Amino acid sequence: MMQHVFHTSIPAVLFAAALLSWHPAAAPDNTKHTALIGFAGGLGAKTQTNLSFSARDGAQLAVDDANRRNIQIAGKPVTFKLMVVDDQSDVNFARITANSFVSMGVTGVIGHNSTDTSVATAKIYSDAGIAEITPTSTGRTFTQSGYKNVFQLLGHSDITAAHLGDIAMDILKSKRFAVIDNGSVLGTGLADGFTQRLQRNGGTVVIRESVNNKTSDFNDAMGRVKATSPDAIFFSGVGPQAAAFTQSFQRMGAFAKLLLTGGGVNLEFPKAGNYPEGTYVLLHGTPVESRPGYADFEKRFKQKFDTAISAYAMFSYDAVGMLIEALKRANSLNPKAAIDELHVMRYTGISGPVSFAADGSQNNPPYTLYRISQGMWRPVKLFNN
Repeated sequence: MMQHVFHTSIPAVLFAAALLSWHPAAAPDNTKHTALIGFAGGLGAKTQTNLSFSARDGAQLAVDDANRRNIQIAGKPVTFKLMVVDDQSDVNFARITANSFVSMGVTGVIGHNSTDTSVATAKIYSDAGIAEITPTSTGRTFTQSGYKNVFQLLGHSDITAAHLGDIAMDILKSKRFAVIDNGSVLGTGLADGFTQRLQRNGGTVVIRESVNNKTSDFNDAMGRVKATSPDAIFFSGVGPQAAAFTQSFQRMGAFAKLLLTGGGVNLEFPKAGNYPEGTYVLLHGTPVESRPGYADFEKRFKQKFDTAISAYAMFSYDAVGMLIEALKRANSLNPKAAIDELHVMRYTGISGPVSFAADGSQNNPPYTLYRISQGMWRPVKLFNN
């Protein structure tokens, strides 16, 4: 029977205000310690295309699993608690959230869920010595910041763009591309990297368009794109915007092949939902049926939450798992000790083996290319770096 699990999703401003009246109670050494873990994402409306809810619930499941194991750190029993804050996917609210988490004394942060908000908060967490592990944002700029405390559970955008450029030529067999970015740090970086790789491979970008990352109106841009008669279109937007773009693409007529990034996949996956036949998407990770333990994870997730599951639930689950394992190995709830452990850990999670390079990007991240055939997303090729 489905349980409806309620979370305290606190807007960033209210969360900061609440801290003014919050005082941790002094506890005897023999009592159970509470270790706080921050989760920040753009929660907003709970729609089918908002992937932050799936990531949030994956993090909560990991916390619940850890608490059932009765973990002890430094000889004391520990209870972990997830502090969920809606940063509205806005850099200013994200900074407020970050400062609130620092004041609260969290042992680490899972998030933020976009590259823009992750980059905006990295220095705040770095100054406080708190690990920031993002299970969803992939922009290369995040791990190029030079901060020791940042970790990226997915392959960064330079790797992604290189694969996409190769896919465009080798698998789509297209020469003339329209490239549309959504103006975000990640979206622009992916589009730039894709364009460079495509041109290196002998392809041509016949038109480059940029839209606002909040827009759902693509009529003008798509009109200009259609006039150039491209063989294929690459769009770098994610989540609700990718869904809106795909609907606009279909209204204009399926005049070209369509290639999307992983964040553009629909939550009905592996069913295609409203996405048209022949659409390609490059997803982070290997196919779920090849992952040991995933079937049980999916079953338990669906039993506990009414949120539609996405791949980000699994990556968020592993991000929490890595943070808790790092605290255990350090035998300390000091967040700075967790940072040191995360840099040397080799962790096997639901998503597979994970380890980090010196800059915090993931070593050898896997990807899978999918194509819609007969209403289902079907794997075409696996990429391992």
